[in-house]
Amino acid sequence: MLSIQLDEHSSLSLSEQIYRLILREIEAQHILPGERMPSRRELAEQLKVSTTTVETVYEHLVDEGICESHPRSGLYVLGDRPVPTVKHVSAKPVRWDFGIGAMDPAQFPYSTWAKLMRIVLSEQSDELLRTGNPQGSAGLRIEIAKMVQRVRGIEVEPERIVLAAGTDILVAILITLLGRERLFAVEDPGYSRARRILIAGGARIAPIPLMDGAINVRELYQAGAGAAYVTPGRQFPTGQEMSMDCRKRLMRWAKETGAYILEDDYESEFSFSEKPLPPLTALDEDGRVVYINTFARTLAPGLRISYMILPETLRGRYLDLYSACSVPGFEQATLEKFMAGGYYERHIKRMRQIYRERLACLEAEINRLQLGELHKNRSGLFELLSVHSTKSAEQLTAIAADAGVKMTALSEYSVLPEQTAENRTVLLGLAGMDEAKIREGLEMLKKVWLDKA
Repeated sequence: MLSIQLDEHSSLSLSEQIYRLILREIEAQHILPGERMPSRRELAEQLKVSTTTVETVYEHLVDEGICESHPRSGLYVLGDRPVPTVKHVSAKPVRWDFGIGAMDPAQFPYSTWAKLMRIVLSEQSDELLRTGNPQGSAGLRIEIAKMVQRVRGIEVEPERIVLAAGTDILVAILITLLGRERLFAVEDPGYSRARRILIAGGARIAPIPLMDGAINVRELYQAGAGAAYVTPGRQFPTGQEMSMDCRKRLMRWAKETGAYILEDDYESEFSFSEKPLPPLTALDEDGRVVYINTFARTLAPGLRISYMILPETLRGRYLDLYSACSVPGFEQATLEKFMAGGYYERHIKRMRQIYRERLACLEAEINRLQLGELHKNRSGLFELLSVHSTKSAEQLTAIAADAGVKMTALSEYSVLPEQTAENRTVLLGLAGMDEAKIREGLEMLKKVWLDKA
């Protein structure tokens, strides 16, 4: 097994990163002449990328005369020519950030947040200096319960809410609560970070393909999964909403098999649909759904505050295993006041209008520049674009990165080979830039993608 680690924040494409890292392994003689390389599937599973990505790298290695392919045997490192030295170049600075995790710092309510922080400090509460409730402060959980009831129609007691410093930690906690012996199903394409956390936590996973924009429930039965991590409100990364029929089938699967559904309701606050479907949690009568959400997209990723709603059976197990909350009491107290004072609701309303205007700008400019086909959705902070080009999405994102434009390819979120067919589709986030920057970035993409074709 190759000891290489990919950098998800790199401006280089996945295939370029893998190629360079393999060259360095050969240079350092960690891979010797005559040694067999891992199979395409083995390396794809290790690095959590598609086999298409590895195929591209291996073809490049053969073309450069670094490796040789032996039919029905594999790929072997050659030793009869020097390996080209990898140039250590710094990543190109990002001037236009269409990344899905980007945020616009100018929109954060700094003055209000600072005022509330000073109030929290002035109260000199001893509670801030203690470990506190393992589920998080009671006051903040009450505010969250009010919000999810008002916004998402979820009736929940604050006692079932658990806070943590990020969705990553929530997923790690759920591995412990549900047990590593369960098979965790994940959508493919799907949220790759959750998939990596599950694997790092020792869980067994089963990538399940989509059918009609949602996880294929029939394959959940066939796989024997005991849990499923899903994004029904807006499937990540395709952006499609799970139909009510599929929601009912998924709930029936959980009830019949005793499985749990981990419902990630990310970006639900920014739905532009008049009548979004209710979350699975609102339909749950059997205690089979864990609801997950975060303040990372509505406020800022750096706050590291996420929460989940546990069925009562899992809450007892949580209290048996955990004695502290990972979110500092100071941040909890500030957020509680931010929500209780009505600031959070007003902030969401303002941001929804800003994002609606940015979305309209993005759509209009893509049409004007004839960059490709936009897959329009009714919610969320990114759109999918199928580019009018003969180049693959990985090539397109690499070209864009060289021009200072950051984005990701749809294929980066798949591990199943058959899910990489839409290889010219990229994700364009709209949260990180204002309308002027969006126009500039799209103009640059036209210049480097189409004008130089």
